[in-house]
Amino acid sequence: MASPINAPINLAEHVSLIYAEGVFGLNARKKFPMRAKTADGILRYAEYPIAGIVDSTSYVGYRIPHIRVYDVLGGYLDDSKNVDTPIFSSLAEARDITKASVLLLGAAPEGGGLPREWENDILTALQQGMHVVSGMHYPLKNNAQFSEAAKTSGSIIWDVRSDVDLQSIPVCSSQSYHITKPIVLTVGTDAAIGKMTTSYELARAAQKRGMRACVIPTGQTSIMIEGWGISIDALPADFMAGAVEKMLIEKQNDYDIFFVEGQGSLFHPAFSNTCISLIHGAVPTHMVLVHRPARKHSIGSKLVALPSLKEAIKHYESSILPTYRDTKVAAVALNTSGMSEEDTRRATQEAENETGLPVGDVVRDKDYAEKVLAKII
Repeated sequence: MASPINAPINLAEHVSLIYAEGVFGLNARKKFPMRAKTADGILRYAEYPIAGIVDSTSYVGYRIPHIRVYDVLGGYLDDSKNVDTPIFSSLAEARDITKASVLLLGAAPEGGGLPREWENDILTALQQGMHVVSGMHYPLKNNAQFSEAAKTSGSIIWDVRSDVDLQSIPVCSSQSYHITKPIVLTVGTDAAIGKMTTSYELARAAQKRGMRACVIPTGQTSIMIEGWGISIDALPADFMAGAVEKMLIEKQNDYDIFFVEGQGSLFHPAFSNTCISLIHGAVPTHMVLVHRPARKHSIGSKLVALPSLKEAIKHYESSILPTYRDTKVAAVALNTSGMSEEDTRRATQEAENETGLPVGDVVRDKDYAEKVLAKII
C-alpha cells in the first residue's frame, strides 16, 4: 500500500496514455460536460509525458485527417505542452504507436462506478504490463480479474482515492498555523466551480516570479497531475483535516508558498464537510473565492440558492480556526466559461463593486493571477 503522500508509481519515469473512452469528444461533452474533467486537468497541468488520449467516439483519424486534443479543448490548452497530443481510436493502436507504460483513467463516471465497457481495455492493459491509475470511487483492486492480471504481469494498480494508510494521518490540531509561509486556499460559492484550476494558475504565476510554489493536491485529478497527494473526500470524516495538515507540514521546508486545492463548498448540501475540513486543516493565511456568475443554485440542489459574494466571504472568514489567524478572502476568481465578453465585463464590474476586491478569470485574463499574488505576497 502507498504511503499517504507518496505514490507507488513515479509518473515522471513513464510515458502515459489517458483513457477517456466515450467521454472526451465534443458530442459527449454536450451531454456530460464534466465527465472528462480529469483528462482535461491532466492535459493542461501535468509535467510528465502524455502520449495520447484513447476515445474511439472522438477519433477522426490519427494520420489523415489528424485530430489532436486542441481540436476538442481549444484555448483551454494554451500554454500547455500537450496541445498536439493525438487522439487514438483504440488502446491497441495507441499502445502500438506510443509504447506507453501507464494508463490513466481520465474520466469521472456518474456515481463513481466502473463503466462495463471499459473493463476489457483495463484488463488488457494490466495483462500487457501497463500500470493503471484510477481516481474513481470504485477501487480497481477490488476486481479479482484486475488484481490477478496485475500480479501475473508485475503491473501496478494505483487507486488514488483508496491507497491511503489511515494510521499515519494525525488528528488535526491546527498545526499548519505554525508554518511561516503563505498558505492560499481556494474556496467556492459552490462545488465543481473551478477551484483546482484557480490553484494551478496562481501557482504558475508564483513560479514565474521565481518562487518555489506547491499545489497541495486534495482531489483525484490533482493527485494524478502531481503524482502524489491525498483525496480528501475518500477519507473517513475524522481524517480529512489531518490529511491536509500532514501534507503541508511534510512539504513546508521545500517550498516558498502553498496553494491548497479547495474541495466542495460551505454552501453545498453534500460537500460542505470536505470544505470545512480543508479550512481547519490548512489554516490558510489567505483565501481566494471562486464563483461562477451564471450559476444561481447549487449544482446539487435547486432548493439551495447560492449566496451573494459578500455573504460567502463573511462565512468563509468566520470559519477559520484558530480565530486569531484573522484570515481574509484576498480576491474573487470568476469562472466565466461560456459567457460572452460583454457579460464577463459586467459580472466582473458587479463583483468588484460588491466586494472591493480584485476580480477576474484566471484562465481568460492572463494578468489576473499576478494581481492576486500582489495581494498575497
